Amino acid sequence: MKIEHDAILTCAACGVEGPHELLYLSEHMRASRCANCGFTAVYSENLYADYARDLAQRTSRFPINLASQAFKRPTTVFSWPFKAATKPIGLLKELSYVTVLKRGPRRGHQASSGRA
Repeated sequence: MKIEHDAILTCAACGVEGPHELLYLSEHMRASRCANCGFTAVYSENLYADYARDLAQRTSRFPINLASQAFKRPTTVFSWPFKAATKPIGLLKELSYVTVLKRGPRRGHQASSGRA
């Protein structure tokens, strides 16, 4: 999951060219939110299923990433218990952000293109 905070787009609702938050799941833009008026456009039929797929992909790469970190910087192993303890909080924040976009005020229509 990636959130881009400084994308400059023209809002479909208020017509103002300004900053938008873009939500990327599995390297594809799935939603955008206008910082000016709060209009949210969702470009996915099922945002929760897309988030679950993105999380599964990240989880499948996790053991390889840990092994790579351990070989490159062995001292990072000492920070893993802290990271493991805080990971559920990070996942809950991600899920709450997806929920806000899915149920947000003035939610846009389902669209197939990547433009807001």
